Amino acid sequence: MRSSRRTRTVPSRSGEGSAAGEREPAWTAERIRALGASTDLATAAAVLGMSRSAAYKLIRRDAFPVPHFRVGAHYRIPTAPLLTALHLHDPGTTPAQAAGAASAPP
Repeated sequence: MRSSRRTRTVPSRSGEGSAAGEREPAWTAERIRALGASTDLATAAAVLGMSRSAAYKLIRRDAFPVPHFRVGAHYRIPTAPLLTALHLHDPGTTPAQAAGAASAPP
């Protein structure tokens, strides 16, 4: 028997019944950096403005716009290339320096 309890709420795309304060805040560079070193595919899809199902289709075709890796049955998306794809890397560094800094030892 299925539970009637939902584990995830889906935000309404139409403006019906939702106040402006109830919408999820926009993705900023700070919010993306706060995700940590990597994030899940659903979150990366939301950051890029695409649906979860579209992201999975692109991953299967090896056409996702950001490098990714698979951990078991899950896909992980590094946040540094995600920021680079959105042109939100630090103004003082080039994308190559940002990628190199993530892999360089402390």
